[in-house]
Amino acid sequence: MKLLSIITPYYNTYEYLKKISDVLRPQLTDEVEWIIIDDGCHDRRINEFATIPIHLLYNSGNASRPRNFGLDLATGEYIVFIDSDDMIAPNYVETILNKIKAEDFDYCYFGWKTKKKEFMIEREPEEWNCSVCNCIYKKSLIGETRFDENRNIGEDRDFNERVRKGKRSNIKEILYQYFYREREGSLSKQYRDKIIKAKKEG
Repeated sequence: MKLLSIITPYYNTYEYLKKISDVLRPQLTDEVEWIIIDDGCHDRRINEFATIPIHLLYNSGNASRPRNFGLDLATGEYIVFIDSDDMIAPNYVETILNKIKAEDFDYCYFGWKTKKKEFMIEREPEEWNCSVCNCIYKKSLIGETRFDENRNIGEDRDFNERVRKGKRSNIKEILYQYFYREREGSLSKQYRDKIIKAKKEG
C-alpha cells in the first residue's frame, strides 16, 4: 500500500506528458505510485513514465472512464489527479507528502496558476473552479464514488458534489502547485469558458 496515488488520464498528449514526467519522476518515492491510463490510443511510450501503465481498448471521449480505472487500481491512502496536458511544481510531491504526514484531513485544496493568473483557494471554490486537479483526497472519502462516464464536461463538479457532500475541508492551503496549460480544444477549457461566459451573461 502506498501513501499517495497520482492518477493521469492520457490521450495523444505525449509531448505534454513527457514534460510532466521530467518534473514528476525525480520526485517519486517508494510511498508514491503514478498511474497513467491510456484512453484507447495504444501509445506504449507512456510505459517508460508510469509506475502503473494501463492501456484501454477504446477511447471513451472523456476523462471519467480512465480516472475511474485509476481509482479502482489505486492503493494510496490519498489520491491526486494530474491531467496529461498540464504541469506541476518541482516540489509537488514533497509538499503533498509533508501535508499528509503533518495533518489529518478528508480533502485539501492547493492554489493553481495559468500563464496569466494565480488562484488562491481560501474557501469552497465557485462552480467554475471545481477541478479535481487542485485537491488532495483521502481515498476513504472517495470510497466507491466514481466519475459519471456519461458526462463529457462538468464531470469534476459532479464528482466533487457527491464526494464532498456533508464534508468540509479542514485545511485550505495557499500553495501554487498546479499549472493549467489551457490547451485549446481541451474539455476542461471548454467547460471553464462555458461557465465563466454563463456567469457574465447572467
